[in-house]
Parts: sequence; C-alpha cells; structure tokens
Amino acid sequence: MSTSLQLESKTTRKSGKLKSAVSSATNSAAENEEECRKFRLFVHDRRSNLRFLVDSGDDVSIIPATSQNKKKAEYLLYAANGTEISTYGIKMLNLDLGLRRDFQLPFIIADVTKGILGADFLHKYNLLVDINKKKLIDGITNLFVLGDITAISSDNVISTLNKSIKISNSLLKYPEISRPNLFPKEIKHDVKHFIETNGQPIHAKARQLDPKRLAIAKEQFTFMLNNEIIRPSNSQWSSPLHLATKKDGSYRPCGNYRQLNAQTIPDRYPIPRLEDFHQILKETKIFSKIDLFKAYFQIPIAEEHKCKTAIITPLGLYEFNVMSFGLKNAPATFQRFIHEVLRELDFVFPYLDDILIASKSNQEHKIHLNLVLERLNTFGLRTNISKSVFAVVEIEFLGYLIIPQGSRPLPDKVQAIMNYKRPENIQDLRTFLGILNFYRHYLKDAAKNQAL
Repeated sequence: MSTSLQLESKTTRKSGKLKSAVSSATNSAAENEEECRKFRLFVHDRRSNLRFLVDSGDDVSIIPATSQNKKKAEYLLYAANGTEISTYGIKMLNLDLGLRRDFQLPFIIADVTKGILGADFLHKYNLLVDINKKKLIDGITNLFVLGDITAISSDNVISTLNKSIKISNSLLKYPEISRPNLFPKEIKHDVKHFIETNGQPIHAKARQLDPKRLAIAKEQFTFMLNNEIIRPSNSQWSSPLHLATKKDGSYRPCGNYRQLNAQTIPDRYPIPRLEDFHQILKETKIFSKIDLFKAYFQIPIAEEHKCKTAIITPLGLYEFNVMSFGLKNAPATFQRFIHEVLRELDFVFPYLDDILIASKSNQEHKIHLNLVLERLNTFGLRTNISKSVFAVVEIEFLGYLIIPQGSRPLPDKVQAIMNYKRPENIQDLRTFLGILNFYRHYLKDAAKNQAL
C-alpha cells in the first residue's frame, strides 16, 4: 500500500478521511491491485548510508529526524491510525544512489523510521520504478540501480498536513535557489563590487600560523580555489590573512582589510535600521524568513579591482573573484543589490542576507512567497534552507520576536539585560546602555530617562 504523502490544509483532514473511507469500498479487482501495492522498492544512499523507500504515491520526500535536528516546524504528519508524527523543518540532501550523478532535493525532517523518495524527487530527476525487476531506472541515462523489495503494512501509511501552505511545492518550483552554488560563472546578474581608493597600494607581511590554523587555512584555500572564489595573485596590494571565528566554532578566511578600508572611498548607500521592519507588519499574521546562501559570494568583484582584495598567507598570495567579508563597502553593495532584486514588493523587508516576508493570510502568503522565490531565481540567488523559516505565526528576526500583534523583545535578551551587573564605571555604563537601547523602541521616554 502506498504511503500517501498529500499536502492539504488542516481543515480538510476530516473530509479527506471520509473520501478515503468511501473510496475503500471498491471491487475485488481494485483490492487486488491495492494488495500488490503493499510491496515497495528500497534503495540505498551511499553518502548518508540511509535506506530510502521509493514511492511515486508520495507528494514529498522525507528523512528521519535525529537528536541534532529536532526543531519544531509547521508540518504535521499523520499515520493511518491517526497518530501525529512531528516534523522538524527542511534539510537539503545530496544523494549518491549509484546512478553516476548527484540527486539534490529539500527533504522534510520527521519522526519516521525510514527515508522516503517521493513523487517530487522522481519527477525532478526523471526516475522510474520497476517493482518486478527491483530496479530504480534513470530515465535520462537509462542506467539503473538494484534495490530490495519489502512489504509495507497499512499501519505505515502516512498522510501529510501542512499547517499553512505548500512550502515544499513552492521550493520545488524553483529548485535552483535551494541548490548551494559557489561558482561565479553561474551568476545571472551584472552587479559588481567596486573598490575605489585613494593613495598608493598597501602591502603586508605574511603572518605565521600555528599548525592547527595552518591546516585549516590549507583546507579552506583549496576549497575556495576549486570553487573559483579566489585565484592566485600577482598584485601589488596585500592585506594580512584573518581567520574569523564563526558561531559554530569553524573559521571563515578573509582579509584583515583595515588599511585598505582606510583608503577606500565610502559608498553612502543606506543600510536599513533594524527596527524599520515594523513598517510591513500592519495586520499581518503569517511570516517567513529567508536566509541567503553565501550572499557576498554571489556578487563578483570588478575585474580591475580584484587585485586590491589580495591577501598574503604562508601558502602564497591570493585575490578574491567575489565579494569578501571585511571589505568596507560590501554591505552597501549587497543592500543596493537586494533592494533591486525585491523592488516594489511592499510585503518584504530585506536586511542584507536576511529577508522577512509578512502576509495577512495563508493564501496571500503563498502568493508572496512565490513572488519572492521567483525574483531570487531570476537573479540566480541561492537560499540556505536549513536557516530559513517558512509560514509561521511567530518568528525571530534580527533580535526581535515577530507575532501577529506586532513584535516584542526576545525573552533571553530581556533576561540578559535584567541580569546585567551594576555598572561600575563609564565604560560599563556605555556598554549597558548600548544593550538596553537595542530595544529602545519599547522603552517609554528612553532618551529622557537616560539623560538624567
């Protein structure tokens, strides 16, 4: 029996069951057909070592949840016996099924025991199932992989409810935007980053790195070279290498561009104030947040200015083909670009690589989301699905909790303010006021009280 993964609104659940009950009163021929459908093909992914059920009767593809990715999402799965199955968002997977090409797709993470390759997966890659010969066939290359056949009991039938809208279908409509891409040659727009400077080229000496950081630098630079993010340089310019620590403890290699930035003519394009997102929240009830994948890397640097990005390392001199962190005008360049991408979409608030979408209803949100995804696809931008959130009634954005009634401070941020130690000097006081004033939007007479 097929695991029927059909996306529908929560209000249709009862009527769906009624239709299912009516349709189950079939003749013996239909029952025999259904009996045959209990046997399903399973295939193995060499990368994740997961075993996947292959079923064209499933609308979407899912993977089992782990203790590391259990973060509640806006999908509901139901077993045939009515048991609710929790879901935890969407994860991009790149599968190796032994068919000599990669298969990449967003999967719903759920409390299930087996992964499922649904109709979305099979249709996207033109894959065919031959149950009798235990084959998954590539309709493009005619290659096939042998799987194994297992009987699926009726208790394993799963139906999928999305509390809001068909997010997965929206993503599948534009598959390229959820596919990580770092290759500058695939960029679809003509925006470039310019570095106008005053004065003579600046240069620095290569800094020594301890063995651990040197190994990290070698790995990162090999990756960036292979992906054409950087290239070897003969530039007269050079800035020191800086390995910036990210939140997850990993490192981001970039240049220490303090001297270069001091000579760079500033770009005055305005960056929005964080609290400006309130202007799109009037009467809105449902929200999405899109995080752009490697946003700066999607903006090429003008050919004549690449030499100015050169960084000197123990491994040699390299310059960036694409915009790097630490460059003075990089935020202005990207903000100008994302404003152009989303021009005249008044339900959107873009702040650098974070995009907030706010709508008054589920139906309106579906339209809004499709419009945004269409724009991102047109300009060749990529999204970070694991950091994006879709169609929820409350969402964290830029340090605020956004809800249908407006916004409010994040509880943990408020607690940090409440627990802040009593300032003992001017520097402590300035630090405290800086933290407090992040939420000055909610503080009555804040300027007056702080002047006392």
